[in-house]
Amino acid sequence: MFCFIGYPRGPFSGDFFKLQGMRQRAKRRKTVITTVVLGLMLFLVAGGWAYLKWPDPPMEELRNAAEAISVARDAEAAKYAPELLHETIALFDSAMVHLKTENSRFFLSRDFTRVDFFAREATIKGAQALAKASAKARSVHHTTAATLEDLENMAAEFKRVYAPLPLNKPVRESFNQAVMILSEARLAREKSDYHIAEVKLEKAGRLMRESVKKAHSMLADYFSDYSKWKEWAETAMATSARQGNTLILVDKMAHRLWVYQNGKIKADFQVELGPQWIGPKLHKGDQATPEGVYKVVQKKERHRTIYYKALLINYPNNDDRARYQRNIADKKISRRLEIGGLIEIHGHGGRGFDWTNGCVALDNKDMDIVFSLARENTPVVIVGSLEPLEKIISNDKAKQ
Repeated sequence: MFCFIGYPRGPFSGDFFKLQGMRQRAKRRKTVITTVVLGLMLFLVAGGWAYLKWPDPPMEELRNAAEAISVARDAEAAKYAPELLHETIALFDSAMVHLKTENSRFFLSRDFTRVDFFAREATIKGAQALAKASAKARSVHHTTAATLEDLENMAAEFKRVYAPLPLNKPVRESFNQAVMILSEARLAREKSDYHIAEVKLEKAGRLMRESVKKAHSMLADYFSDYSKWKEWAETAMATSARQGNTLILVDKMAHRLWVYQNGKIKADFQVELGPQWIGPKLHKGDQATPEGVYKVVQKKERHRTIYYKALLINYPNNDDRARYQRNIADKKISRRLEIGGLIEIHGHGGRGFDWTNGCVALDNKDMDIVFSLARENTPVVIVGSLEPLEKIISNDKAKQ
């Protein structure tokens, strides 16, 4: 009979199975560790690759573009280079739209190429806007000064040549508006608001040139009778010199009255006329001073006149009546309008503006001299102008 104490140590003993279990656990641990290490290494490699491949937005280019817009605006590109500034802003907006679109995608599929392109283009266009605005600002400083001077000279010429004329209301209002805007342009330049000054000068110039054009056209039409006026005056002066008699000559454009004796000037006075003195008198109440060859038909003083002293002339003469009938026949005036009369050279003038109903008014002391030199039948010649229009305008330009 055999007796065993414990387990046998053979291949199937308990120690054998225990050893085998330990080996298997160690092998599994090694496998796990290897797997973890390999996974970690793969993760790091993948992370590194993703980091290298992760696209970054072109933030510096976007900042440059934004700065270009800001600098261009500070240089007043909105005034002096509006189209270029608009293009710059449009390019920058396109860059921002593409940036938003790309940021909404999965990070590995983002592409900021278009963002970079539009941002760089915006920077270039902004620099162009800045350059143009700066150059224009320097230029407009000088050009507005020259334009202002030209328009002020034009305004001065208008006041000398055309303002004394009985202009129609729209022409006078247009000129007055131009002068007001010109004053605003001058103030804008003084404040260095050159763009505002430029805009106002353009408007003032347009209004002023239109006023000059219309006023000159009216005056040019009026001077179509110049050859007739010249003939009247020269004939009357020659007659005065030949016959040794007295002649009263009135120049409506110059607002002057001359008294000739023996063909030479004896006296020279300033006169006032009817408010609508341009053109011949057409009918009663038109406030126009007649033009033509007349004569004194009556000398009035004291209670016989309300105008201190007066010389009544023979308006209407035959030429006036013929013109009146032609105008009625041509329907230029109504048959209900009378031809008028009682045109005088009289006192109570010296008011400084045209106010009569068609008469020629002098200061009383001047009227005393004219009255003493005139007789009944003394010739009175009233003309639109003794000088041609070109000389009147050139004389006024020379005075400037």
